[in-house]
Amino acid sequence: MRIIAGTARGTRLVSTRARWLRPTSDRARQTLFDWLGDRIVDARVLDLFCGTGALGIEALSRGAREAVFVDVRTSALGLVRENLRRTHFEGRAQLVRADVRTALGKLAREGRFDVIFADPPYADARVLKDLLRSVGNLLQRDGVFVLERSVASELPEDESGDLLLQAEKRVSETVFSVFVLREQRVRSFDA
Repeated sequence: MRIIAGTARGTRLVSTRARWLRPTSDRARQTLFDWLGDRIVDARVLDLFCGTGALGIEALSRGAREAVFVDVRTSALGLVRENLRRTHFEGRAQLVRADVRTALGKLAREGRFDVIFADPPYADARVLKDLLRSVGNLLQRDGVFVLERSVASELPEDESGDLLLQAEKRVSETVFSVFVLREQRVRSFDA
């Protein structure tokens, strides 16, 4: 696994074979970031269920101003810390060890985000519902929320709170669902 583009292009990221870890493939990450385009430049980014931190670190490499990484596992944040060291982005990152529900409450008091990534456990529909209901409180008016999920998993109906599904893109067995705030449509996405 490596950084695809930007200032840290080609840097190898550390990972582990732990069952709880499911890093986004290089191909899927490249497709996602090419799709997001210049929305990343100077963005404040939140990486929920961050695992290795590959999404947030890719954003930093492509010009994001700041990234906040959230995971409940100390071992995941250890991977993120090492990957930030390898890419020299420690000064533009914040690590939060907490479950996502707790972290969202804390982060809501610290400001909003331009781009929010979430790669929750595929099998946990309850976590997905909670996330869709609450993440809008952290999104800038013209921001985007990118949910990574398995092609086999369904989005819960009528559970998106303040969010509106704007576009989806499939890469192999991964689907990226892009949400915006209901009152705000952002620049279109080409699916």
